[in-house]
Amino acid sequence: MVEQLFGSLLSARLDEITQRPGAPFLAARTVRGLFLRAEESTTISALVMEGGVERGFAALFTEIERVVRFGFTATELNRQRLNLQRSLERALVEKDKSPSGPLADEFVRNFVQGEPIPGIVYEFGMNQRFLPQITLAEVNRVAETWMPDRNRLIVVSAPEKDRATLPSAAKLALVIEGASGAPLTAYVDTVSSQPLLAHLPAPGTVASASTDEVVGITEWQLSNGARVVLKPTTFKQDEILFRAVSPGGTSLASDQDFISAATADEVIAQGGLGSFTSTDLNKILAGTSVSVRADIGETEEGLAGGASRKDLETMFQLIYLTCTAPRADPVSFQVLTERWKVALANQAALPDTVFTEALAAALTQNHLRGQPMTAARVDQMNLDKSLAFYKDRFADASDFVFVFVGSFDLATMKPLVERYLGSLPALHRHEAAKDVGPHPPTGIVEKQVIRGIEPRSQVSIVFTGPFQNDEMHRVVVRAMAETLSGSLHATLREDLGGTYGVSVEPRFTKRPTEEYRLTVNFSCDPARTKGLVKAAFDVIERFKATGPAEGQVADTRAALVRDFETSSQRNDYLRDRILFKYEYGEDVKDVVNMRPFYDQLTAAVVHDAARTYLNTNRYVEVTLLPEPR
Repeated sequence: MVEQLFGSLLSARLDEITQRPGAPFLAARTVRGLFLRAEESTTISALVMEGGVERGFAALFTEIERVVRFGFTATELNRQRLNLQRSLERALVEKDKSPSGPLADEFVRNFVQGEPIPGIVYEFGMNQRFLPQITLAEVNRVAETWMPDRNRLIVVSAPEKDRATLPSAAKLALVIEGASGAPLTAYVDTVSSQPLLAHLPAPGTVASASTDEVVGITEWQLSNGARVVLKPTTFKQDEILFRAVSPGGTSLASDQDFISAATADEVIAQGGLGSFTSTDLNKILAGTSVSVRADIGETEEGLAGGASRKDLETMFQLIYLTCTAPRADPVSFQVLTERWKVALANQAALPDTVFTEALAAALTQNHLRGQPMTAARVDQMNLDKSLAFYKDRFADASDFVFVFVGSFDLATMKPLVERYLGSLPALHRHEAAKDVGPHPPTGIVEKQVIRGIEPRSQVSIVFTGPFQNDEMHRVVVRAMAETLSGSLHATLREDLGGTYGVSVEPRFTKRPTEEYRLTVNFSCDPARTKGLVKAAFDVIERFKATGPAEGQVADTRAALVRDFETSSQRNDYLRDRILFKYEYGEDVKDVVNMRPFYDQLTAAVVHDAARTYLNTNRYVEVTLLPEPR
């Protein structure tokens, strides 16, 4: 427990360094855990920019040395105590509804490493007993043995092109030695004592209310025009999720201001809220289980997040601040642009990134709004323009739809909704997203990307076209994709042994135009790429000509029913489905009753869909091949 606290404390210090301009690393963390049975290992790692290995190493070991000399502060320890306590509280509350994966992992560690499995009730009790007794001095003593100079392995991973400029082992040893003798000052923990909201907003009211007993939802129309849809559930004991959307998005930005508009949500999130920096907010929210995030897409802007019941009002306060008090921070803006430039430089060297960008360029016809972010585009970012666009997008609550799903009751929600959502500004603009592109090509586009040395080829074949985007047509195309995937798998993997797997993924848009994309993906031996692509198209042509067998469609129908039954027990699934229905004016009852749509699936229906949507006169094919040796 002491070591866990120490690792969290040091990782928090390292993360705070990454928020400074010209930071020596982009990300860093440290952890201690079992290595082999009774043997422990401590890892400290960092992601640095090109040519920054020595500087990054120096910063890591300098910070460790700072902790050795001066220790952590009482306020830092208190925050990590709160975070650990809150994490265990949530796990205890959800103990009867925990997912199977983490439990299986515990059994594996018990068998392989002999790790005990006391159970969350016992762990929580131990935490309650011993956590308050852990002193600051006890935690600080761990610093001396956290990264000793014995049994230490230093690994530097870098692109092959940088091999000649990487520091030698002797050089890194000198860097570490220099850190231990550097003049240092104690860390000062700056903590705000101000509340999130200095003054609570005057509440609005629920102007009208309605209930749908079939779906189990309640809808409130607020006095400012916002709609709030609430769906109480018992899937989790202590989970409340929400999402909100409003039409518009970056489609309402000019081409000249597109970059600033498209990055506005990231820029503002980096800056913080109100008078608080993002670092301040992390400290203020220590010990809470709450998140709120704004996002701005092509055709809509929105909010998403969640909280426990205990932190529900904090979540509503963050929603209010996110809409009304975005913070433009020049320092954070500089850090963000520096980080993006380094990340983009690294990504440009990755074959998969080049392949993905080539596919996007083909599908969008290299449209201005479909081009990838580059260092040159980062230079076009403008803090003032991002702030102005962000403010405009969240200035009008009247066309927002909020959906809340989870473990709440309406009586608790109503005063919070009225105060923090009903008080949001409203302009009653009645906006809609504009069709500013991009759109896929109407013919055949074939591209080949030669990049990398790994003996692996990647293939994407994307069919596109207009689409009647309603529930039945979406179900039919999903069933067709699932069935086609099975046919491709049988030929490419089982008969030809050419790939480990094939996926067929449908995607639909409804605003500003109704379109579909159907993407066939597989990887293979580069020497067999041409033959396997031909084989894939042969399967597609046979599928269009003869259609699937009734047994295939029956299997697909059963799989869709199982997936629906499983997904319907998740709060995030219900939240997203309910919101989609409200946003696009579809029947919300479909959310709880998909069986009538699945029952209409037959081999003939799927066959018709194949002939309609697998248009071999309109597709994009992009292939990744390694560079010749």
